[in-house]
Amino acid sequence: MNTASKIILAAMSGLLACQPSARRGEARSKNDDQSTRAVLAWENFPLSLDPRQGQDQASQRLLALTHQALLKRGPRLELLPDACESWRWTKPYTELAFSFSEGRADLAEDAMKSIQALMDPALSSPKAGSFKDEIADLRIEKRGNTSQLILRLKAPDPGFAANLGRGILGITQNGKGGPGTGPYEITDQVPEQFVQLKAKPGHPDFASHPGRPLDLELRWMPDATSRLLALRHGSADACPNNLPPDLLRDPKGFLVHRSPGANLEYVAFNCQHPVLKDARVRRALSMALDRPALVWGLMGGMAREAWGFFPADLPFGTDARSALNLPAAQDDRVRLAEQLLDQAGFQRNAKGIRFTLRMHATPEIASRMKALALRSQWERLGVDLQILTREFGTLLSEVMAGRFDVASLRWVGIAEPEMLYNTFHSRMVPPAGFNRGRYADAETDRLLEAARAAPDEAQRFARLREVQARITAQAPYAFLWWPDQVVAARPGIELELNAVGDFIGVWKK
Repeated sequence: MNTASKIILAAMSGLLACQPSARRGEARSKNDDQSTRAVLAWENFPLSLDPRQGQDQASQRLLALTHQALLKRGPRLELLPDACESWRWTKPYTELAFSFSEGRADLAEDAMKSIQALMDPALSSPKAGSFKDEIADLRIEKRGNTSQLILRLKAPDPGFAANLGRGILGITQNGKGGPGTGPYEITDQVPEQFVQLKAKPGHPDFASHPGRPLDLELRWMPDATSRLLALRHGSADACPNNLPPDLLRDPKGFLVHRSPGANLEYVAFNCQHPVLKDARVRRALSMALDRPALVWGLMGGMAREAWGFFPADLPFGTDARSALNLPAAQDDRVRLAEQLLDQAGFQRNAKGIRFTLRMHATPEIASRMKALALRSQWERLGVDLQILTREFGTLLSEVMAGRFDVASLRWVGIAEPEMLYNTFHSRMVPPAGFNRGRYADAETDRLLEAARAAPDEAQRFARLREVQARITAQAPYAFLWWPDQVVAARPGIELELNAVGDFIGVWKK
């Protein structure tokens, strides 16, 4: 942290120490019971508490605490039973069955009605598209002492089950919205200030954990320095994934907990660009990047080098470094990259420049620092990188329209392997999908289609690992790193996240 930042922190610390406690948002008074409640500092406030409407990250995180779905993501992003007791594909990728015991038949009815509410043509919801477009039949069948919810699709879609997880499908009574059957219930809230949640100690989510679940207060603190000071002074108990690495290097009054993450930091290339349409150029730019230096310099070491879309420790992930046949030493990688650029016909001019590219980045400090680091590393290859700063909404619209050369981006919360099809198949150019770089490769398309047609999950995941090796070699993206899941918390507080940052629970140790 630089000297100016330290001075600002010291001044703000003094101001906080002098201010009296208030009903909300300030340091706790000595009479507050800190043993049953934890305050989480959130950088964004939920935009909607309606499970049918909440699409932003803060809303989805909150709704995953208050509402069950048919399925939920486990620590390794596996889909597990949630409101149901078991689930399976009864016909590969076209028919799903969810089983409920005799005492939970009402949950089967509520789940069916909650899905039907999303299928209602009159409902305007960003979550409703897949339900309206893909479901052909939805019914409940009685089988002995169990009820089975049967869901049949119009066409095979191996990724559809992800729509039935928390944060997307929120089961409510009769499907009419309102309270859910999640591990927490909302007891109080003031927009743009806080949401208070009461834990349900007997909920199945808490059954396997030895700690005591805590009630929660999600308090909005949009500024990172304010979150740090709140943690130090005791007006917040935990900051989940929202303190930059430079503020975590000197923890005072709190502990830093890390676990491997699966969110992806990357650079997207426009594969129709006159220079970047050559896969040798994209591969050279990717292999020349010194990822260990980026991880330590920009992330304080709190990340893993990325060599594929998903990390190798996930069931559908891989480390695709072998696809590039990389030398071990970074200097040797740079020399090999220069050879590829020479072979592609891009020689250095009298000033040592091969070509010029423009990179789209957002004004936030992390994005700008990332762009500057990439420019410095690519200068070694003779690449002149110009940085164009855009607000995120403008940047995204220009990238979706294909009006970019290189873009600094990240995927957050991507837990479904079908995302590979939506991102890299040649038919998935926006608005149909997320192939924003207009990447087109017949072999990638073939592998993606083979994965969709696979008869079981093992064969599907094997094809998807081949896809990731292929796209690492073809480099429509330069994969950079997977940030760790990082929780800064006061002693005695345990906050568990899965690989993409979804809350699993908060406990008192």
